[in-house]
Amino acid sequence: MVFGVTLPTGSATETNDEGGPAERSLQPGTGTTQPFLGAYYQLRLPARGLLFFAQGAYGWPVDSYHEYKPGDRLTIDLGVRYEATPRVGLLLQLNALWKGRDSGEEAEPEDSGGQYFFLSPGVSVLVTPKVQLFALVQLPIYQYVNGVQLTASWGATAGIGVRF
Repeated sequence: MVFGVTLPTGSATETNDEGGPAERSLQPGTGTTQPFLGAYYQLRLPARGLLFFAQGAYGWPVDSYHEYKPGDRLTIDLGVRYEATPRVGLLLQLNALWKGRDSGEEAEPEDSGGQYFFLSPGVSVLVTPKVQLFALVQLPIYQYVNGVQLTASWGATAGIGVRF
């Protein structure tokens, strides 16, 4: 089981060059709280040192901020981990993200939401038997956005995984 919450920590009050409020889609934060729920599955493959994994999560905003509510999100990750050493794993993932359109008076639904697919090579390091650090570089292989939106030519993700 995967669960968590995205808290409203990024600024939602940035201004443009003229001093007015920047478009909501360009703000670093949404001002909203978004829980997510999902599942994780892994399978050790017969080949020595190979592990297959799949993860999916659905996130949705539970509130709005200044007449703005971001769209729902669905992520699906499929990947393989090769145990290079007992503590270091090499990763290769296919990541898919579907973003729903934003809503509310301050939203621009026609210029929000989309579909994204990334190929993500990376590395993981086992710190303790129950704690793992990981880092990935996300390289877009397909991006479709509704209307006019900013997209990145690459991205990076780092995190920590804990088993209970």
